[in-house]
Amino acid sequence: MNSPEWIFIVGGCIGACLNGAVQPAFAVVFSEVIGVYAKCLDEQEEEVLFYSIMFLVIGVVAALAMFFQGFMFGLSGEGLTMRLRQLTFRALLRQEMAYFDDDKNNTGALTTRLSTEASAVQGATGARLGTAFQSLAAIGTGVIIGFIYSYKLTFLILAFMPFIVISGYLQMKVMTGFSGEGQEALEAAGKVSTEAISNIRTVASLCREETFAHNYEELTSKPHKDSMKKAHVFGIAFSFTMSLIFFTYSASFYVGAYLVKEDGLEFKNMFKVFSAIVFGAMSIGEASHFAPDYGKAKSAANRLFHLFDREPEIDSSSTSGQKPASCSGSLEFRDVHFVYPSRPTVPVLQGLNLGVEQGKTMALVGSSGCGKSTSVQLIERFYDPAEGSVLLDGVDTRDLNIAWLRSQIGIVSQEPILFDTSIRENIAYGDNEREIPMAEIIEAARKANIHSFIDSLPEGYDTNVGEKGTQLSGGQKQRIAIARALMRNPKILLLDEATSALDTESEKVVQEALDRAQEGRTSITIAHRLSTIQNSDQIVVITNGHVAEAGTHAELLANKELYYKLSSAQNKRKE
Repeated sequence: MNSPEWIFIVGGCIGACLNGAVQPAFAVVFSEVIGVYAKCLDEQEEEVLFYSIMFLVIGVVAALAMFFQGFMFGLSGEGLTMRLRQLTFRALLRQEMAYFDDDKNNTGALTTRLSTEASAVQGATGARLGTAFQSLAAIGTGVIIGFIYSYKLTFLILAFMPFIVISGYLQMKVMTGFSGEGQEALEAAGKVSTEAISNIRTVASLCREETFAHNYEELTSKPHKDSMKKAHVFGIAFSFTMSLIFFTYSASFYVGAYLVKEDGLEFKNMFKVFSAIVFGAMSIGEASHFAPDYGKAKSAANRLFHLFDREPEIDSSSTSGQKPASCSGSLEFRDVHFVYPSRPTVPVLQGLNLGVEQGKTMALVGSSGCGKSTSVQLIERFYDPAEGSVLLDGVDTRDLNIAWLRSQIGIVSQEPILFDTSIRENIAYGDNEREIPMAEIIEAARKANIHSFIDSLPEGYDTNVGEKGTQLSGGQKQRIAIARALMRNPKILLLDEATSALDTESEKVVQEALDRAQEGRTSITIAHRLSTIQNSDQIVVITNGHVAEAGTHAELLANKELYYKLSSAQNKRKE
């Protein structure tokens, strides 16, 4: 994963190893200095100058080594974090819609995961990795120095090393276990905060600020309790590690004194062994301080790689599948059964059979929850049928390339989503296969009955629409969405209750734009107001996930069945 920064990692490792070797080297020089002051003044002056220069050299080496270690590992760590964020975002974008239907993958949880987990992985990379190499170099250099001057004392000191290493390992293991426990609560808290802030007007109008604040506090209290447990465990383990170092001091001085007295070991050599190895041991103690970060990094990396390895059931980035040279736009649902993966016990479509020919208009009507919008989502291949098939020009949509399929379809929904950028860019988003000339954007806006309004704005097509198009009215957003849908010159136009949320005046303007947009295209309209679909070539009434009746407006009224009842009920409400 860090391969693009390998040169920085190599440079950082060299710096870390030099930095780690500095302290044991300092211990050797310092041990020699102790004996200098036992000599005569003339000899002292010469040797003091020499060792002063040695300390200066060690200082310069330490400065350069620390710079390379920090700079190189910093670059590699930040590079990895950036790449992980990018990979995570791409991995999220390629997941099928069912993935986002799962409550665990709500907007707040995913945005929290995107912003925190890539950064958490740095706990095992970057500066932390440099500290690990520094510690290994320090203890390695210390042990080599120890064996050079007294292997007996070195073996004694090394006897304590496993306990220090085990203590650090236990810290890491315990922290790894704790780090995952509060993650779900943090993601749930992220969901609450995202929901409250994005719907702040509704929250304020309902006077529910305190309710959301209480929910957020309740969800964040769980990670806080986990943090308290972590603090206790870390405190005990870290204190044990540091106390072991002092136990090592005690045993080393005692045995060292014995070796000086009985084995002829020089005092300064005893001090070299002791200082060199203990400095190395102290660096391991410092490295164990980062065990919690490593634990968090390991948990975060596991979650990220689980996402990276997840193969979507419907992969929008897939290059496989047929890409026909042309598309006429005829559609057919053949005995389609469907349930949402998040609600597997609730059947939505139960043997749906219907078809629309090239260039014809078909309207879907029925009560809420009967499967109208689900049918549109199956055409877009946001989901696949559990049984049966959806055919485009006689080809199962599952056999078509997803990007090609969706490029043949334009969709305008009840609540159009505009992005926080200019009107020009929002319209141009309709076709991502080329750079859109301004003339084509204006032409699409004219067809959508929105050019005159845009032209009247001070900044024209460069006007920013705000988050979700909040700077525009419902009718204006709807017409920009129509222009966006027309940019790709789709063969199929899907209209999901595109005028149901508009007032009468806006509905008239938008309906004119929709009528113009449908010319020469296969069109499927989901309608609540039956007055908007009377001229459709075919009207299909759906009940309980299957076709109850179908025909023209006049034919269905003459049947005096479900459509007749729906029409009569709406006419009475108008009266």
